[in-house]
Amino acid sequence: MYNEKCNIEVITVLEDIIVYGLNLQSSGLPINFNSLGVMWDKYTEDIKNSTPNRVDKEIEYAVCLNKVPDYIVGVEVTEIQEAEAGFKSFTIPAGKYIKVEFNGENHQDMVDTKLMARQKEAKKWAKNEKIKLNNECTLEVYPKQTVELEYPEMYCLFPIL
Repeated sequence: MYNEKCNIEVITVLEDIIVYGLNLQSSGLPINFNSLGVMWDKYTEDIKNSTPNRVDKEIEYAVCLNKVPDYIVGVEVTEIQEAEAGFKSFTIPAGKYIKVEFNGENHQDMVDTKLMARQKEAKKWAKNEKIKLNNECTLEVYPKQTVELEYPEMYCLFPIL
């Protein structure tokens, strides 16, 4: 039976995380919300597995850059590398973040419904706690072991100023 989960807390990311993957700006897709799912469809297992200097094969990231705007779907790598056409690196800096963990009845529910709702909740929580967020980016984190559960789980990170 599905039990809705949502946990919000402040965490510290101890080391920079370099994400490398496909990016929306150079994809040829329209720069809008509907293209985000298409980006994930384009990010195949072959691309993931052939990413040079890949660190963790069990976590995928989406980096939402709010000022550019851009959306990068990728994996962690050990070093910034020269980007192939259609790819981009982004460094998630070490520091404090608001982490919101949540689940969905299925993957579609988690990413189409819960993701946006939980992001709004996290921002409201930060405001109530008098925590100022750095709105340059939002990070979506998809750990394979929780995304593949019967009721999939993921989390988002919001950098704190």
